[in-house]
Amino acid sequence: VTFENMKVLPQQGAEQQQQQQQRVFISQVVTEKEFLRRSDQLQQVVQSQGFINYCQKKIDGSQTEFEKNVWAFLKVNFEDDSRGKYLELLGYRKEDLGKKIALALNKVDGSDVCIKEEKQESEFLPLAGGTFNISVSGDIDGLITQALLTGNFESAVDLCLHDNRMADAIILAIAGGQELLARTQKKYFAKSQSKITRLITAVVMKNWREIVESCDLQNWREALAAVLTYANADEFSALCDLLGTRLENE
Repeated sequence: VTFENMKVLPQQGAEQQQQQQQRVFISQVVTEKEFLRRSDQLQQVVQSQGFINYCQKKIDGSQTEFEKNVWAFLKVNFEDDSRGKYLELLGYRKEDLGKKIALALNKVDGSDVCIKEEKQESEFLPLAGGTFNISVSGDIDGLITQALLTGNFESAVDLCLHDNRMADAIILAIAGGQELLARTQKKYFAKSQSKITRLITAVVMKNWREIVESCDLQNWREALAAVLTYANADEFSALCDLLGTRLENE
């Protein structure tokens, strides 16, 4: 019930003023009891900080897989090590990955591995206390040797890259300092072309925005996993927003 006072013009008569003094409005408000019940329940959860139990109940009562996943992600937000658990929800369990790697490494028979390792050690490693030749010839090896003997790591790295000896180049760049290593990494990635080169480049250069901006949206889970694993707290939200915007606009 609502009451309203009417404004009356001065020239109107007293009798007319009394007739138009007030109005009464009666309206019906429909209340959804279920909505109020759920609202009260949520307020109790907020006051008691019982978010994890509340989300778990929602997960248990979910009717669809989508609804279940939504509440599962919300629940993780209130748990310890939330990033690690987000990765698990995306399908990246560290334990499972460890088993896959161990399985791949153990595909070769153990005895064969031992034989091969012993053979490699005897072929390539110098004997303890033995002598070795320091070549200073005009070939690539000799030039690299001369560069190393004079402390010219940059030239040694350039020679290794020119000869496509990427591993040697990276190892020498590490010894030459962070600045040389960064330049060598860029040169390496410029020359290297593989299916995962861009991902490796982004991880090494810490360019997480490149992953989020340039990945195929079919791989949004993988992009989110990379952000969860590597991104700093101050850039995490912005990267997630960027990925979400790309998905919305698709």
